[in-house]
Amino acid sequence: MLSKLGRIDSRVLYLILLIAFIVPLLCPLGLPMIISDEIKRTYDLIESLPEGSRVVVSFDLSPGGYDELAPACAAVFNHMAMKGLRLIGMSFWDAGPSLLDRSLAGSLYVDKEYGDDYVNLGFLAGGENAMAAAARDIRGAFPSDFHDNPTANMPIFEGVQSLKDVEMVIVVATGNPGVPEWIRQVGDPMGVPIATIVIAGLVADYAPYIQSKQLIGMIPGLRGAAGYESLIDMLGRGTAGLDAQSVAHLMILIFVLVGNIVYFAERSREKEESAKEGAA
Repeated sequence: MLSKLGRIDSRVLYLILLIAFIVPLLCPLGLPMIISDEIKRTYDLIESLPEGSRVVVSFDLSPGGYDELAPACAAVFNHMAMKGLRLIGMSFWDAGPSLLDRSLAGSLYVDKEYGDDYVNLGFLAGGENAMAAAARDIRGAFPSDFHDNPTANMPIFEGVQSLKDVEMVIVVATGNPGVPEWIRQVGDPMGVPIATIVIAGLVADYAPYIQSKQLIGMIPGLRGAAGYESLIDMLGRGTAGLDAQSVAHLMILIFVLVGNIVYFAERSREKEESAKEGAA
């Protein structure tokens, strides 16, 4: 039996691994996982906001980083929509507004009323200086939105002049300008809580802001998305991707373990046969 296992065609192993990877993508398993405090604090803050609260979402990311962050954005946006929160989107990266539109279209906001429940203000050039201008006067910095609609009479801005008037900022970040600039221009001077959805490569860079409590929470990449989906009880791409990785890694581990068992068993058998031949 063991000798047969050792002679299995490698293509069969690849097929098994492919099936193990595809099944969780099609049917997320929701495997148990540890949800970090940074993810839980972001969830708790959004959960605590009353219906109608305004949340600024800054889509400061590149197309290359979008695929990693899209599942987490969908989970957070779905949670906000279920809570009845109003989303004010903007970007200080030129690719951000089109990616924000794409993300909103894949969330529960697609059934909400544009201009009242959510808005995509578009791109504002100038990096940190542009952030400072938007922080002082949102509609002054964005007289029209990404789709050229005037913002002056949009219901979502009633009672909102500066970013002091919003309840929270969520920065979707893959680089600079991003989280540090938002903290300098809004978090520290205005006291607005800031959370971030961030690529895994920037987690170590932003950890000091979590420790100093300048960042209230952080959702890192695919693992963060899976954790957040678990909290809102809505399994999606984050859970599917993490389950697929976990199952594929488990299968590789099993292959390695079985391979070693076969190797040592065959080696032991060969030694026994050699000993018998020597005795004869």
